[in-house]
Amino acid sequence: MDGLRRRFARTASGADLAAPQSADHAIKPKLGGYAEDRSVYTQKLFAAEGEEPRTLHLGLDIFAPADTAVFAPLMSRVHSVADNPDPGDYGPTLILEHAPATGLVFYTLYGHLSRSSTRELKRGQAFMPGEPVAALGKRHENGGWPPHLHFQVILDIGDWRGDFPGVCRASEREAWLARCPDPQPMLGL
Repeated sequence: MDGLRRRFARTASGADLAAPQSADHAIKPKLGGYAEDRSVYTQKLFAAEGEEPRTLHLGLDIFAPADTAVFAPLMSRVHSVADNPDPGDYGPTLILEHAPATGLVFYTLYGHLSRSSTRELKRGQAFMPGEPVAALGKRHENGGWPPHLHFQVILDIGDWRGDFPGVCRASEREAWLARCPDPQPMLGL
């Protein structure tokens, strides 16, 4: 996995999630950090009774107004799309598959999207870098959260489709952070 992480970091560096922006369309989003231990995950979804709660954030949260467009960072194909409607969950979720170099396949997850923007997405649908893929959802459709994008990089998706843990138990930190590397280099942060 370490070799895959190094190849991802070299390949993804400099990719851009933002669309070309003019001065009058620039958005300065607020960010919620990667690998933060957060106390906001209080729903049953994150902690079954008697178990260690999942509180370590595996992605980057980009807060922006509902209906803000989300763009493909690299050439990609739709791996899966689903609506995860439980309170505290992602709501509409898109997972893209990227294969930027021979032997390197990884995934990016986009959570808290709008239902209308994901309705027509199909498995295998291709996107070019900078092409719009979805839009941010409103609180009533995105799991009950303020409008934001949960952006996560996944090196090993296993059998997951349309969903993937966005937080893990603190005791499992190293394993999950190895599987889901810091997405900030991909965004030029």
